[in-house]
Amino acid sequence: MTRSRTALEIKGRMLSITRVRVLDPDTAAIRAHIEQLAKQMPQAVKGMAVVIDSEFETDLPALLEAMRGVGMQPLAVSEGPLAAAAKGLGLAVVSKDSGKGAAAAPEPAKAAPQAAAPAAGPRRAARIITEPVRSGQQIYAEYGDLVVLNTVSPGAEVIADGCVHVYGKLAGRAIAGARGDEGARVFCRKLEAELIAIAGIYAVSEQIKDGPRGVSAMAYLEQGRLKIEPHKI
Repeated sequence: MTRSRTALEIKGRMLSITRVRVLDPDTAAIRAHIEQLAKQMPQAVKGMAVVIDSEFETDLPALLEAMRGVGMQPLAVSEGPLAAAAKGLGLAVVSKDSGKGAAAAPEPAKAAPQAAAPAAGPRRAARIITEPVRSGQQIYAEYGDLVVLNTVSPGAEVIADGCVHVYGKLAGRAIAGARGDEGARVFCRKLEAELIAIAGIYAVSEQIKDGPRGVSAMAYLEQGRLKIEPHKI
């Protein structure tokens, strides 16, 4: 008698997906912006899973080529003008409410993603890190806050489903509200960040260079816009 074996196992998991909104249908402008993002935050862009959202007709094959050329992984296209082209290319088409993400816009205050409800889960005690977070490291606090009592080096990444607190220099990337909590915040004693993100809305170093760099700061969302201002911790 032949014993049957289970060929597949299906499990649900919360994935980090960035929604990239097309704000200009010009292919050359899109390619230039993608290449600029890749230069600003290469480690964040490489492997970034994205859903493309557009209200314009644009050259989807060229857009996909530009994204894949810098290491992005386009997974799907939102319903709209690009849906037919996506189906022809074998790309998934999802509703506009699917996924989390930030618009790849020049100014974080203009990034207005489609909000999704935070995933329910057991609230956990804060994860406390006493050692420096070094380049290449990624620290994640699931269902709670992350507290770093030391520095976060360039190329390092600290992520929390709740708030991120850095009681030293933040020179890497800080991501709060990773499961969609728009009330999450990022606090740091010295802001030199490569990237700050809350509930999928982000700003890279070039976008916040005129902000409170080199001092204690707080980042939060206000009416869907990322705000970064001085704040003592």
